[in-house]
Amino acid sequence: MEKSQFNSIYKDEYKKSTGLLFIRAYHKWHGLIKNKLRTIDLTHPQFVVLTTLAALLRQQEWVSQTHIAQFSDMDVMTVSQIIRLLVKKELIMREAHPKDSRANIILLTDTGLQKVNQALPLVEGIDQAFFGKLENNTETLNQLLMELEAEND
Repeated sequence: MEKSQFNSIYKDEYKKSTGLLFIRAYHKWHGLIKNKLRTIDLTHPQFVVLTTLAALLRQQEWVSQTHIAQFSDMDVMTVSQIIRLLVKKELIMREAHPKDSRANIILLTDTGLQKVNQALPLVEGIDQAFFGKLENNTETLNQLLMELEAEND
């Protein structure tokens, strides 16, 4: 393959590719998260569903898998599969919705809450160490990420 056939606007200046830099940093962060969560028998998506459920239950009485999917920006079918696994692990349970017989609500078990409280310091510690290297720029990064999310909905 000739060099001229590579049609990237960055050609040999890959460090100018924001997307590439972002995904490389993400993969480093995600690898740390996955490895740490593995030590407590959780995957990262399971952690996201559990912590999303815990956060939503602080704000509202009833939480559905649709609420979890919307809040975490995950596909409903993916959330459904994760919920099934978390039910088998006895970290969450499903119950009939008290006001809508067609729906279920999702609840944390005591074991599930313990798992959330075990996992949160691990993940937050990685976040602090990884993003803390940015020192005073962490807040700026958060603002920029929120702006990108809002502009691309």
